[in-house]
Amino acid sequence: MNYIEYANQGATRRQPLSPQLTQALGFLPDLGVTARVFSGGQPSTGSNRVGSTRHDHGDAADVLFFQGGRQLDWRNPEDVPIYQQIVSRGRAAGLTGFGAGENYMTPGSMHIGFGAPAVWGADGSGANAPQWLRDAYQGAPAGQAPTNMRMNMTGAPQMAMQPTQPQGLLG
Repeated sequence: MNYIEYANQGATRRQPLSPQLTQALGFLPDLGVTARVFSGGQPSTGSNRVGSTRHDHGDAADVLFFQGGRQLDWRNPEDVPIYQQIVSRGRAAGLTGFGAGENYMTPGSMHIGFGAPAVWGADGSGANAPQWLRDAYQGAPAGQAPTNMRMNMTGAPQMAMQPTQPQGLLG
């Protein structure tokens, strides 16, 4: 499994990815892409966990992507199609949650994994998901605004903004 590199040894979410997530990311070598995990799995209970439940048992990861030894960045227009392929191929492989964009984690990083179907950006809000992410998630042509419904990570209609629970856009 040379397409996943772990750099989360000192992180709160330092557990490996689940076999299901690792398998779902199996398309990365086809794109010539590797994923560097800086936040991986966490236990579902106890003091050694943080934030939402998406990372529980390794079912989600926060990653940086590399191609040809170069770190990809969604701020670079030449890299955006690669990110869109990651999202669309990930969806086809069963992945359901994607977070990225300005003021969400670090530039070029992405949350990728399972959980309630959603995309989000800054402040964990689906309204802040970048258009390229929405388009890739929904399969819409670039520039076409998808119709969405706001829900929280558990799949319940959004009641109030909760920073640790990304508010996604559903397809």
